[in-house]
Amino acid sequence: MFELIVFENCPFCHRCQLVLLEKGAAFRTVQIERSKKQDSKHLLSPYVRVPVLWHDGRPVYESSIINEYLEEIVPTPALLPQDAGRKALARFWIDFCNTRFMPAYFNLLKERNPERRAPLKADLMGHLEFIETGALVNVSEAEPYWMGQDVTLVDYAFYPFFERFASVETYRDITIPADHQRLRGWLNSMHGLEVVGRLARPRDYYVEYFGRIYADQ
Repeated sequence: MFELIVFENCPFCHRCQLVLLEKGAAFRTVQIERSKKQDSKHLLSPYVRVPVLWHDGRPVYESSIINEYLEEIVPTPALLPQDAGRKALARFWIDFCNTRFMPAYFNLLKERNPERRAPLKADLMGHLEFIETGALVNVSEAEPYWMGQDVTLVDYAFYPFFERFASVETYRDITIPADHQRLRGWLNSMHGLEVVGRLARPRDYYVEYFGRIYADQ
């Protein structure tokens, strides 16, 4: 039995829950209140954050590392390509999500000064364009996922941020361009996955939740 330490609405925790469900692994979640994380430091990572996966009495930290750990411990279904080159490419896209796309999303969302948002919007829009024309250039009805025919850790790395994209659409006036049809097609494919549906929350939920934190006053 795996135990996953989480915060409510954390996209990084969402990643790991999706992979645990996809793997069919038995697990339970332990939710920590953000306001009380100092009281729960013994359950958190050395960075004092979540997710943390406990397994066989040992903690595993950081969502991408947790998901690769799960790939090794629960190898079926495989969520990384078997070919070494394709596996390296998958890891590149996960790194892009972690170091480029995710920071751009949060930098825009967290910017309180409207006059400082223009370059942050441009940065996020540039990443969306890169996904459309680079990452998903070969996406099709036959190969609807990031790496082709089968869902992988890459899809589950990115998806939680797109489920929460209503936050920047509503409060930072940015949206996925209509001509980004590959990206929109990938999102539709993700929405159709059973494990995604088990955890999904509606757009209005995220609009209300993020509005309490990031709406302009």
